[in-house]
Order: sequence, then structure tokens, then C-alpha cells
Amino acid sequence: RLLPLRLFHPPRGSSEREVGRRVKVRNFEFGRQRRRRRRAERWCGTKAIAREPAPTRTAKMSLDFSETYKRTGPTPVFSPDGRFLATAVEYRLVIRDAETLTVCSISSCLDRIHKIEWAPNSDHVLCACYKRGVVQCFSVSDEKWTCLIDEGPAGCVHARWSPNGTHILTVAEFNVRCSVWSLLDKSVVYLRQPKHADRGIEFSPNGKFILVVERRECKDHVSVVSCASWTTAARFQVATTDLADATWSPDGTAIAVWDAPTTHSLHVYRPDGVKLASYAPSSGGASCAGVRVGAWCPRGGLLATGSLDQRARLFSHVSWRMLAELAHPDAVVFPTTVAVYREVEEVDGALVDSPHPGALLDDDDDDDDENDAGAANDTALGVGGGRGESTWWEDVWDGHEEGFRAKHPAANPPPESSERRSRDPPPRPPQRAGRVTARYVVEPLPASVPTRRPRLTGRSAPAVGVGALAFSGDGRFLATKNDCQPTTVWVWSAISLELCACLQQLRPVTSFGWDPTAHRLAVATGDSRVYVWTPEGASFVEIPLPNFAAEEVAWSPAGGEFVLADGDTFCCSFFGQD
Repeated sequence: RLLPLRLFHPPRGSSEREVGRRVKVRNFEFGRQRRRRRRAERWCGTKAIAREPAPTRTAKMSLDFSETYKRTGPTPVFSPDGRFLATAVEYRLVIRDAETLTVCSISSCLDRIHKIEWAPNSDHVLCACYKRGVVQCFSVSDEKWTCLIDEGPAGCVHARWSPNGTHILTVAEFNVRCSVWSLLDKSVVYLRQPKHADRGIEFSPNGKFILVVERRECKDHVSVVSCASWTTAARFQVATTDLADATWSPDGTAIAVWDAPTTHSLHVYRPDGVKLASYAPSSGGASCAGVRVGAWCPRGGLLATGSLDQRARLFSHVSWRMLAELAHPDAVVFPTTVAVYREVEEVDGALVDSPHPGALLDDDDDDDDENDAGAANDTALGVGGGRGESTWWEDVWDGHEEGFRAKHPAANPPPESSERRSRDPPPRPPQRAGRVTARYVVEPLPASVPTRRPRLTGRSAPAVGVGALAFSGDGRFLATKNDCQPTTVWVWSAISLELCACLQQLRPVTSFGWDPTAHRLAVATGDSRVYVWTPEGASFVEIPLPNFAAEEVAWSPAGGEFVLADGDTFCCSFFGQD
């Protein structure tokens, strides 16, 4: 943005020295703006672009949807190359083509599948059956190749691939040990007593090392293990009271650790144990509000944390100083270029912008929790109607594979028991009577944000603070969600460190995620709509599928496609060509 040219006329009677001082002050103001822009470029590792005013209209968007398919357990997972989509249907692993959604292969496991993870080569798939304590692996290109890992009496609560795809890590129950299984020579190496099962165990970006958080003699330690020999390269004690998580920086030169939410402390170490920086808020109310979640910018320039005090903090990877404290206020006042999008509904032409019953932000209905729990128990015991008499194969097979039933005996399973068929689907959002239409309204500033009062005690106290944050694929934008404002998603600029947009939905946000290849943010609220924000504006699309409520969003690594998951079904959405 070009700066306006203004002629400076010295007042009468001014000396040359005074005139020179005033010109120097003016040039200093212009130079400070240039230095801010250059600092932002160094922090984010990307070229800063002049920020334009936010649009005052919603963006046009074209989305195509597939039909629904059955799924149970984990959310469908795309392969790293974006070619395949893996889903679980009870104890069967179904591999589909990501573009046509035709079935490529079906494999059977020993028990119900709890986790699915692709190997980095996009050819092998890991299926974890935690109830039985086993992990099974299958190959897409070779249906005869299988692998079975049985932890025996130790059990299994977590499993994952190594970056090179030749080892599988499993964590036993009660975090007794972390086992490293080799798929090449069938050997196993044990890492003793990890503190957490699904946290505090992470590979370095280059895959040469793995950090493991340990708890010994009531003190937290971090062990850095070499993946070549699986021996300890470094072990050091960290200055935390109760370490919650640890993560590598994208360049592998630093390890960030933070304490449990009861204590707000963030520490950064080198892999050899040298402390680089520490942060703790000043004394006051914020000192007892700890970190809930942390994430690195994909380019490594920033470290973002979300805390219980309803603030997100950004730290520089160069100086390890806090650059910005992103607050989530009850009203959006600044900057003046921010766009606040509020979802409203019209019933038979009459504007109705309040949330549905059951989605209100007040928590005054805690006395009815026991009645709700009783109704849920009745549902779990089989009281009520079922979904129908169709078998799993009718939901998996799409009718385009000739002779598929003959090659796979699992295509004709024995009839299911009535106890399994009697399980009810998850509750749907209440429906309004009449013709319902929805749209986004751009609110003038100052714009209020629906906020509920934080409550840390009680039988059913809700979550508090910033519990979710995610950087865009290039690290230019940051999306956050404050659990005290469950219907709102905040979008920040990682370059100017200012608020870009605020999306206010009618219902609580259940999931959101960025397109890995574009500046597109998809949001789901457990309703029949999917919301998308881009720098050009915000919009949403009605999902043309009956009785489908999108609760989870998962993008394809190739971009342009994402999965919308319901309680027991899923569909794929593709961006059309404008």
C-alpha cells in the first residue's frame, strides 16, 4: 500500500536545526513501518504482503459431495500421497480410491478397529485393536502380505509408524514400556517407562531421533534416542512440575516442553539438553492458567500455545521472545479491517438468529444431567428402534466390482445379532418447523461474541480456555477456538499478528482444519452444513444428504478434497471448478 506524499512546510521563524529534527522524526515513523514488515518476514519465513481491508461479502464456493458410506471407530484417513482412503467397518479395513471411492481391498482384523494409520510409503496400513492388545498391518499392493503384533498380557494402548516405515511403536497398558518392532528382521527394542502413551513420544523431522518423556523419582526427563541403533543419545531433566507434552521444532534444532494446565510454564531446549529459553506469565491471575495445547508453524518461525486464560501466545523461533498475546474478547473492536461473520437462519422468511435449544451457551441445566445419562443408558442397552436390517456389506460394496463377492468370503457374513443392530444412531440437531434458509451476515464493529462464564468446578464443568489451534499449510494464518466461546472460530494473520476474521456459528464448533495446499479453512458444527473461510470471504454449503450431520473434518494431503464424518457414516467433498 502506497503511502501518501505530503509536502513539509516549515513554520516561519524555524531554524535549520529544528527543521532537520522534524524531517528526521517523520522519516523514522516511515522506517519503523518498514522494519516491522521485515521482522514479520523473518519470523514467519515468508514474504509479507500488504494487508488489504477484509471483504464485506461472502465468497462464492462450489462443492461436490459423494454419497454416504458406513464407518465405525476412527475417522477415515487419507494416504500420504492422497490416492487412497482407509476406513474401518467394525473389524474390517476397507481401502477406497480417494477420487472415485470404489473399493480397492477389504481386510479382516481380529477385533474391532480403534485406530488406522498409513505408512509414509502409502502402501502399508496399520490397524490397532486396543481391546485385544494386537496390531495388524496390511499392504495395498500385495493382499497376501500381513503382519501381526501381539503384546500379550501387557496390552496395547497406542501404536504408530516410524518415519521410514520399517518399524512400529506400541505402548503397553499403564505405560509400562514402549516397544519398537522391526518389520525387517522381526526384532524388538524396549524403551522403558514413557510418561504418556499418545503424547511425549515424537520423531524428529528428519526421522533420525525420537524423544521420549519419562517420569523418574518424581522428576520429568526427556530422552533423545537414535533411530539407527535405538540407543540413548541424550537424557536431561526439564524444569517442569508435571510435564504435559513435548514436541520438536520443524527444523529439528529445538524441543519445546510445557507443564500441565495447573502451572503455566514453557521451556525450550536443544536436543543435547541445553536450555534455550523459558517463559512464565507475570504474577497474577494468569500465573495459574496453564498451557492446554501447542503447535509449531510449518516453516518453524513461530511457536503457538493456547492457555486456560483464554489467550493464544506466539513465540519467535529466533529470539524465543513472546511476539503477541492473542486475546479472545467478548466483543471485537480492533482492527477495523476485521470481518465478523455471523450465521443467521430464516424460517418462512422470518429472521431467527438464536441457537437451537440444547446449543445455548448457558450451563444452567446441570440438574438434568442424571436424566440425560439415564436416557443414554437406555439407548446403550438397546431400548429404541434400530437403523434397519441392512448388513455392513450393503454399505461398503458400491456394486461396481464384478466378482468381488466370489473372491472375498467376507462378502457373505453370518447374520448379525439383534443386540448389535439395535444400537441407535447419535442424536441429530433439532429441526425447525417450516422452510429454513441460512446465510452469513457481516457484523459492524464493535461486534459482540457469544461467551459463556468460565466454571472450573462442578459435576459437569465444561472445558475452559483455548483448546484448539492450527496453522495453515504455509504458516500465514492461524485458526483458534476458545472453549468459552464454543460457537466461534478466530482466524489470525501470522504476519501482521492481528485478527483477520471471526466466524460465529449457530451451533458449537466440533472440528476445523486447513487445506494443506491452499488458504481454505473448513469448519464443522455437527449440522447439515459445512463452512469454508478463505482470505476472500466466508461461505457455507448445505450437505445434500438426508440425516447427515458433519461432526469431523479431515483434509486430503493432496488438497482440494476432505472427508466429513458423522457418528457412523462419512462422505467426501470435492471443490468444483468455478
